[in-house]
Amino acid sequence: MLFAPTLAEEAPSLTVQPYWVLVALVQFIVLIWLLQKFLWGPITTTLATRAERIREGLANAEAAKRERERMTVEVERLLTEARREAAALSERTTKAAEDAAAEIRAQAKVEADRIRERARVDAEQLHRQSLAQLKSEVASLAILAASRVLGREVDANTHRALIERSLDEAGGELGKQN
Repeated sequence: MLFAPTLAEEAPSLTVQPYWVLVALVQFIVLIWLLQKFLWGPITTTLATRAERIREGLANAEAAKRERERMTVEVERLLTEARREAAALSERTTKAAEDAAAEIRAQAKVEADRIRERARVDAEQLHRQSLAQLKSEVASLAILAASRVLGREVDANTHRALIERSLDEAGGELGKQN
């Protein structure tokens, strides 16, 4: 009834009554105050809280992304270091195996040379013993043959010295020919 016609007038006319304008204005202000207190305040608080949680979530996501990148770099560094250490260990192991093999070969060569030299010395000694034994037997046979040919006993010591001297001379000539 803001614009209610007056009874005195029959024709409809629009009149503004200040009382109802004032009542409408008070109602509007009360409505605004109630909306702000009970509706707009909680909505803005909820929106602010939600916006804060979203900001925190984004900050946490960004921090997690930085941490993941840092961890990725750290893992790559550790893997590179582990590969380098594995290569160094492999190289040291290979070098140690090669050194051990070289040492074993050197020891085997020394042992083989020692055995070869001992065999050569033993062969020379056996050769000398065989030659001395052969000379002794040849001298004995020559004395025996000479005593049978002559029919008498020849002085064995003189004859033996003569035969050994002849054999030594013949051995010297044989050594020169070989």
